[in-house]
Amino acid sequence: MKYDPILYLSECAEPWVKYNTYVNILDGDPLDNQAIHFKQEILEHEKIRELIKECKDWPNGPLKRHNDANHLLHKISLLADFGLTYEENGIKEICDQIQQIQCPEGSFLTNILIPRVFGGTDESEMQWMLCDTPTLLYSLLKFGVIDEEVERAIGHLVSLTEENGWRCKSSIPKMRGPGRKNEHCPYANLVSLKALSIVPELKESKACKAGVESQLWHWENRTGKKIYMFGIGSTFVKLKYPIIWYDILHVVDVLSHYEYAVKDSRFQEMLEIIYSKQQEDGGFIPESIFRAWKDWSFGQKKQPSPWITYKITMIDKRINKD
Repeated sequence: MKYDPILYLSECAEPWVKYNTYVNILDGDPLDNQAIHFKQEILEHEKIRELIKECKDWPNGPLKRHNDANHLLHKISLLADFGLTYEENGIKEICDQIQQIQCPEGSFLTNILIPRVFGGTDESEMQWMLCDTPTLLYSLLKFGVIDEEVERAIGHLVSLTEENGWRCKSSIPKMRGPGRKNEHCPYANLVSLKALSIVPELKESKACKAGVESQLWHWENRTGKKIYMFGIGSTFVKLKYPIIWYDILHVVDVLSHYEYAVKDSRFQEMLEIIYSKQQEDGGFIPESIFRAWKDWSFGQKKQPSPWITYKITMIDKRINKD
């Protein structure tokens, strides 16, 4: 990056930025008094208390589209991103709610409504899709949950890979996604890689390598024939948070966990696009927003967002760790 963002981040008042900058960027001890104080500030913040209260109602209303920024699936993921853990007040209850609903093969289930045109029933039911179950697994792993149920979910996710990563698959027998049958699904592939990036022993696995290559291939061939619904153009390269759908920050953040991806020129091309958006104060301004998050710093397009700036700074640290 052209400008050092540390001063910008250190002056931020948002507790989730203060805690994560202190622990993950500045390598502070997560058990020292400063970190504990910042963590307590997160838990006591009105917005976080409200999110935790909402997420305790999982699975609640049906998921009708996977980029619904207001759905509990993505709110749970955001709490995990902020650094909250299973031991903290309210988070254990959320994790327990998720883990109570698991298919025999291992995937955690979501209340999903699939239209008949895509093989559903037009009614909501507890099922899994590769557009959502990896996000639940990711959240549990980030919260620090490692048990038999989570291990089964990891195993099931790995078992669903093909030679080109993860395709459109679901527990709904007649469900058919909109893309070609033999194509990887860019979004399902991305969130699957995201979940498995937290499992160190799987980063070099055949499954992850196939998924990473498909992700990079998609970028490389962005001017060619599009994968249905996942064209890569001007919208894709806009900075946006929460990272819940298919855009450049989400892709680069996930791939930055895989060393062989980081070394690839295709990854570097995406990274340089992100770096080019940095402001002189070190921050990064959101270029697209989800209206559901308009009251947060990443829900406006006028000022740099401390949390987006933290996320990009963390990517930079991760890939330059040596």
